[in-house]
Amino acid sequence: MKTLTKAAKSQPHWQIPQSMHWLAELLFGVVGALVLALVVMLSVSDAFANDGDSVSHIATTAPLVKADTADVPLIEVGTADMSLLWLDIYSAKLFSIDGKYQANRFPMTLDIQYHRDIDASDLVDATIEQWQHLGLTKDNIELYRQQIVKAWPDVKEGDRLTFRVNTPEDAAFLLNDKPYYQVNNSQFPEAFLDIWLSEKTSHPELRKQLIGVN
Repeated sequence: MKTLTKAAKSQPHWQIPQSMHWLAELLFGVVGALVLALVVMLSVSDAFANDGDSVSHIATTAPLVKADTADVPLIEVGTADMSLLWLDIYSAKLFSIDGKYQANRFPMTLDIQYHRDIDASDLVDATIEQWQHLGLTKDNIELYRQQIVKAWPDVKEGDRLTFRVNTPEDAAFLLNDKPYYQVNNSQFPEAFLDIWLSEKTSHPELRKQLIGVN
């Protein structure tokens, strides 16, 4: 008995008794399985998180699609000729999205082809006279005059001046189909078109022809 006790005492304290090996193996197996399952779960969670970040990044960085009406083909609404006594001044055409006129519905284009040479200063003066006729305030006329001075060129016989309004904030003058001046006042397009299209215009017959009223 003393020999056995001594032998037992000489056995390392960490050594697992032979009878307990099956239990140790079972415990190690269970712990290993849990660790493996935890690793898999963490990996899947990271993968979903990365996918979510990617989707979020795509959603926030994708460019916004803006409708561009600049290239939308327009249909002629009506045409009219402006004459003074025996002199032909210009021919005008109005275009809209469906070939029908509706006040302040855009896009809209007014196209003017001149039949004689006219200085820009004369065009500016004539425009201001029309605004006065329409009853615009002096302050508004002065504000719009700053635009029209830049927008009206000297025109030669055969020149075409086109006023294209995509939206009140996007309007421009083209000279012979080439960009000439970009308007930077959202109130200007309506004021300019009113010279021809307002019910108060000084040329009601010309207006009727432009808007297609027989």
